[in-house]
Formats: sequence, structure tokens, C-alpha cells
Amino acid sequence: MGAERLWRAPELVGVGTPAGGGAYLLGSLADLPYALAETEEDFIAPENVQALIWKESVPDLLVSSTLPRWWGISANELHAVALYQRSGEEILNAAVKDPQLREKVVNILADRMAPRRLLPTEEALQSQAKLDDMLPRMMPTDTFYLAAEFRRRYPADAAGWGPASQQLDTLCRQNPAEANWERLAKDFGVPHPTLARNYSREVLNVKPFPAFGGYSSHLFGESWESSNLYWARLADEMGYSPPMLNVLAPVLTRYMTAKIFATDLEDWPALLRAMRETGDEFRQGKIALVSVANTSSLN
Repeated sequence: MGAERLWRAPELVGVGTPAGGGAYLLGSLADLPYALAETEEDFIAPENVQALIWKESVPDLLVSSTLPRWWGISANELHAVALYQRSGEEILNAAVKDPQLREKVVNILADRMAPRRLLPTEEALQSQAKLDDMLPRMMPTDTFYLAAEFRRRYPADAAGWGPASQQLDTLCRQNPAEANWERLAKDFGVPHPTLARNYSREVLNVKPFPAFGGYSSHLFGESWESSNLYWARLADEMGYSPPMLNVLAPVLTRYMTAKIFATDLEDWPALLRAMRETGDEFRQGKIALVSVANTSSLN
């Protein structure tokens, strides 16, 4: 074993080798969160027979839910994250009946969506029925970005699309620092050690990378930035305080991981389906969060 291995990214050695004296961690501390999450992944059992769980991507999801800490997040910030997502949905609904607005929406979403997603979305904006079918397939980062970017480009029209847009406009005027896009992206974003070469939290607003295995699946996992935004929206809607995300995000992410049901490496919507199914079960009280009951002091 060369000494240079001691300075590489950490890896677990000796797994599944009883005669080897047990497993141990070898390497530097440079990417320790991912290495630990990669080990934790092996203890998550899929709910579905023959469900595909991407080996390189799931650790990114786990790290994204455990590395961020929300002790200093205010209730206004939590509410702003939920309002941005709801406002984005209101803008999409309004675009069905407004051709000029529709063009603006498509231009904004083109920055985040690849053509294979943008074209169906543009088609869905032609009728309310199609949009109702499409909305569950919109990623939280899409609606979050749409509302934030629309406010930046067209500030005079930002509040005219529905109750959430009006509430968001009021919150932005009364508490501009807490509703600021850059601050929310830092607070509710995820680390990008491969894309950004550091573990700082942010929302990069990049188009999701395809999952092909190996290095590219690291990129796929890091470009999935929706989970924390969605868990924050759930927490706000259900009346949880921001610090409760320290418990909710990791637990719900593990449930989500177990629900991933994909049959090929490019089925990235499987993450979205698993996330929304987890959210629905959480709203219905089907997920027993015992750890939440034991941490009531966080409220």
C-alpha cells in the first residue's frame, strides 16, 4: 500500500472481509462527510424490489441533509423559502392565460432546464389541465428560482400573481435581509465539493447532470438541490420551528432514499417522485418521527 493513499480522499477498507480485522477508514479528511455517508447508505434498504439506488448519488443526498445546520435560521427565512416556491407555482398558473408572461417564464426557466424538460414545460403552459399534470414534476429549485429571478427582472410585476406572491413581496419589503436570495441560497443550499471544490452551502442553479455512474454521478448528486428547499417548505406549512430541520431533514432524506424507485441511470425524476411521496406521507402522519418527539426542546 503506497503512502500516497494516505493523502487521497478517504475510503472504507476491509468491508465484507471478516479475516481482515474489520473495516477501517483510510485517507485524508478532505472528503470525510461523503465517505461516512457512503457507509451509511449501505444500511438503507429500498422499499421496492429491484429499486435502483445510485451508489455515488445517495451519499450526496445524505450529506446535503446533515451538513447544513439551521440553529440560526429565523422564522422569516423559513417562511420566505416556502413563499418563493409557492409564488413560482402561482406565476406558472398565471402564465397559462397570459402569453407575454408565458414567454418571460420560459426564458427564465431556460437557464435551469435542459431542452428535454423545457419543451414539455412550455407545452404544459398552453392549458391549465396540462399544467396541473406538470406541476408535481417541477422541482422545488425550479419554482424557487423562477420566483426569485422574476422578482429580480420584473420587480414591478412581482406581487400580482396570487396570495403567496403578495406575501413574499411584503416580506421582502419589510425584511429584505431575511428574504434575500443569496442568504436563502446559503442557508438552505447544499455543498458542492466536486462542482465548487468546497463544502460551503449554496444553490448553483445548474441544469441537473445525468447519472452515468462514477464521477458523473457525483455531479448528478450535487446538482440535485431541491430536498432542503422542500423540507423547509414542509416545516413551514406544518408549523415547525427552523431548528427542527436539524432533525427533519436527515430523517426525511433517509425515507426519501429508501423510496427511490428507478430502473435506469438516467431516471432522475425518480428522486422527485421519492421526495414528494415522502412529503405526502409526512403530511398525512404516516412517518413516525420518534426522534422529533424526543427533541421537543428545539421548539
